Amino acid sequence: MKAVVRRARIAARRRLSLRNRLTLLYSGAMLLTGGVLLGLNWFYIREVLGKYAGILMLPGVRSTRSPASSDVSAPSSEPRQIFASFETAVLGDLLLRSAVVLVVLTVCAAFLGRRLAGRSIERLETAHAAQRAFTAQASHELRTPLTLQRTALEVPLAQGRVPAELQQAVRQALAATTRSEELIDSLFALAKGENGTLDLTGTDLSRLVAVALSDTSEEIEAHALRIRTELDPAPTEGDAALLAQLVGNLVINAVRHNVPYGEVSVRTGHDRSTGRSHLTVSNTGAVLDEADTAGLFTPFRRGTPQPGAPRGSGLGLSVVTAVAAAHRGTAQARPRRGGGLEVFVSLPDRSASA
Repeated sequence: MKAVVRRARIAARRRLSLRNRLTLLYSGAMLLTGGVLLGLNWFYIREVLGKYAGILMLPGVRSTRSPASSDVSAPSSEPRQIFASFETAVLGDLLLRSAVVLVVLTVCAAFLGRRLAGRSIERLETAHAAQRAFTAQASHELRTPLTLQRTALEVPLAQGRVPAELQQAVRQALAATTRSEELIDSLFALAKGENGTLDLTGTDLSRLVAVALSDTSEEIEAHALRIRTELDPAPTEGDAALLAQLVGNLVINAVRHNVPYGEVSVRTGHDRSTGRSHLTVSNTGAVLDEADTAGLFTPFRRGTPQPGAPRGSGLGLSVVTAVAAAHRGTAQARPRRGGGLEVFVSLPDRSASA
């Protein structure tokens, strides 16, 4: 219950922040446009008065106003001084009245902008909620038959009830089922990360790395990879499932897109000065250039795994980018000298609501 209330408060704060930003945007646009128009109008009136000054400055002009009848006291001796006082009074009154009108219009624009922003945000939230519900439902509906299919393949294979000539085909079908499950999990994580629906809890990237390395230990041993780790504490607050997916994807990519007897290096740490935790995963592999590296973050862009490694869905680094962005973090990749890839992820150590 507390988690639900906390998520609702965070969503309300984000919504309020976005609504305020849109309101300021509308009001600022109105104020800027009105200010420019006011300035142009003021200069235009001044030019018009200067152009027709000769008509008003006639010899022998005298002020007929008493000091009590006007706020402007004009000398009666010189027509030029009379006109100068008249011009100052007109322009000052114009500026004051225009400024009052501009302020009133800006307040009206802020009020209307806030209402429009609220309606727009509500529509977006409704659309995102429908999308999230559809994604979750579709994921559940797709996982159920795949689970049944996996069971139907694994049980007879484990019990030795599959004829020898069919065992290879059954293993291939089982591998295809595994890839389908991984694809569904990746699509779900990608959609959840892009929607920003997070269940915030405190976690440590170094612990997630240890779990990911343990989960891929069989593949690591099969390809005789060397693992180097520097797992300093890297605290962060976020969705534990999504962060585990982020770390797992990086480790799996580093293991599968490697070379026999290659190396995987994983480092975690925390920078107190910036309040951010870091994760760096690098691996040996094929030689890449900057163009190749940038394309790896494109959805369904598959690299070439080493022989014997499962072929991925092509969503690994796309999920990493989406999850990092959902946690106000960044993910960057660069080619390693001599071949391979290095991916650097930076995440805040605390959420925006902390």
